[in-house]
Amino acid sequence: MGIVMENVKKRLTILQPILPYGVIEPWDDLNPRLYHAIHIYWLKFYGMWYNNASPKTIVFWLQLIYTATVLWLVCFLPGIGEVVYLLKRRGNIGDVAEGLYLFLSEMYTYFKVAVFWLNKDKVINLLRYLSCEEFKPVEMEHREIIRKSIKAARFVMTYYSTMCVGAVSVGIIMPLTENFDILPTNVEYPYFDVYKSPVYQTLYIHHVYYKPATCIIDGVMDTILAAFVASAIGQIEILAFNLRNFDVVAERRRKRAVAENKPSAAWTQERHIRAVLKDCILHHNSIIKYVSMIEGTFSLASALQFMLSVMVLCLVGIQFLSIENPSSHPMQIMWMAIYLTCMLIEVFILCWFGDELIWKSTALRQAAFDGPWLETNHKTMVFIVIFLERCKRPLRVTAGKIFTLSLDTYTILINWSYKAFAVVSNMKK
Repeated sequence: MGIVMENVKKRLTILQPILPYGVIEPWDDLNPRLYHAIHIYWLKFYGMWYNNASPKTIVFWLQLIYTATVLWLVCFLPGIGEVVYLLKRRGNIGDVAEGLYLFLSEMYTYFKVAVFWLNKDKVINLLRYLSCEEFKPVEMEHREIIRKSIKAARFVMTYYSTMCVGAVSVGIIMPLTENFDILPTNVEYPYFDVYKSPVYQTLYIHHVYYKPATCIIDGVMDTILAAFVASAIGQIEILAFNLRNFDVVAERRRKRAVAENKPSAAWTQERHIRAVLKDCILHHNSIIKYVSMIEGTFSLASALQFMLSVMVLCLVGIQFLSIENPSSHPMQIMWMAIYLTCMLIEVFILCWFGDELIWKSTALRQAAFDGPWLETNHKTMVFIVIFLERCKRPLRVTAGKIFTLSLDTYTILINWSYKAFAVVSNMKK
């Protein structure tokens, strides 16, 4: 299988300039860009990445025009149509629920993009911080841990976005099963009828473009936070390895120092161990700072996402109840089921990575205790005690200082959604 993949990569070498970093390039250097290369690729593709060109250059203005065009096609134009639809159908709770959950889910995607742009400096600092000295792999085991965390980050982005695009594909073909009486998204516009030719055909083509684009942008905005958390988890696992095996790491360092004829080659084994433990404390401080930076960058966007997710899940349930004779609308039922699944997975991804961060950081105390500290002297044990004190509070990422990204929070959100749905369904009856 590995030989086949290598042959495929060689054949695709000519596509290297237009593919995300890491698809063709080897991962030997474990460049931190690998965590977010796919995210940045799609953001640049849709003009949502930062415009770093000088305003005095034509490149700046071309990129600005392209970004404005994409925003008009995938955000403002559909948004206007959905608002007009809601105003015209406000007397029907089913139509309002259907239009509102699509409108909210699309609009908060672009709210997250706006927050992403406003936090440009913070995002750039996060990307740079990943290349700091404390985060660079040294041992062979470190490299394997980082490779694993990079695979997790890229897997989540690729497959979640693919699933979302597949989901909206069901919505795109839904008009075929409804005799073209509907559009993939319910929209209305002043001054013309969207269901008459050639307006209908034009809007249908527009939906074929904008719905996958919105899904990909939404997938990027959701999973880029997960990618940052995944990188933090990888660093915690490296730290845990160093703590459990600080005597082995110290011996490797001593041998490298002797081979390279460094001044530290004359140190005793105990001094090398203390140097490793000191680096562990510095590494832990860097991870704490990094997690704090992640929270400061994405806190507002993730808080809004959690609150709107509850509303959207409730509205999807209301729309399902409002369908008369569901057996005659199988594609519509399938579309709603797939959409609901995507919404549940979207929130689950963030909560799962946040939960892993909490448990991995909590396990650092056990990792320090599992190390061969009994074989060291009293002065070296002080480093272990200092570290154990630092690990009393687990690392966590919160959304707006309100929600903690964890599976407990995920359960609470689902519970809230169900309660809201139950209340509204009883009112409808």
